[in-house]
Amino acid sequence: MVDAMLEKGAIRGAVIGTDRIIRCNQAARHYHLQVPGSEIQYDGRLVEPLGWRGEVNPGKSVPLAVSLSIVPGLGRSYAGHPVDGLYSFLFVAIFANNTYRHNLNGNTFGIVLNAGFMSLFWAADIYGAYRTAKLHPPRN
Repeated sequence: MVDAMLEKGAIRGAVIGTDRIIRCNQAARHYHLQVPGSEIQYDGRLVEPLGWRGEVNPGKSVPLAVSLSIVPGLGRSYAGHPVDGLYSFLFVAIFANNTYRHNLNGNTFGIVLNAGFMSLFWAADIYGAYRTAKLHPPRN
C-alpha cells in the first residue's frame, strides 16, 4: 500500500492498497493464476506489479461490473471473483454497522472513522470490480 501511495498519490494509492487487502484471501492464488503472465515468487508470494495495464481481452463487461458495485461485492462476483466479492461486502457492511452504532451513541469520532473506512473499502470494491473485469480472461 505504501508503494501504491507513493507512486499513485495518497487517495488513489489507499484505494489500490485496500483493494489488495480485500483480495488477500484463500482464493487469491487461484484467481492470480488465471491472469496470463502472472508470477509467483519462490517462497509462494504472488507477484503483482503496480503498473498493470489490463490489456487482457475482457471476458466481462467493465461498465456493468462497476455499476453492480453499487451493492458492495456484486461487481467483483459478476466479474468472476465471488470470494473477493464476499469479503468486500463483509468489510463494507461491518464498517456501515459500526457507523450506525456510533451514530446511535452520539460518538462523532467513531462515526467519522468508521464512515471513512466504509467509504475506502467501498471505493476499493468499485476499483476491484473494474480491475477484475479488465483482467478476467474470456470464457470459452
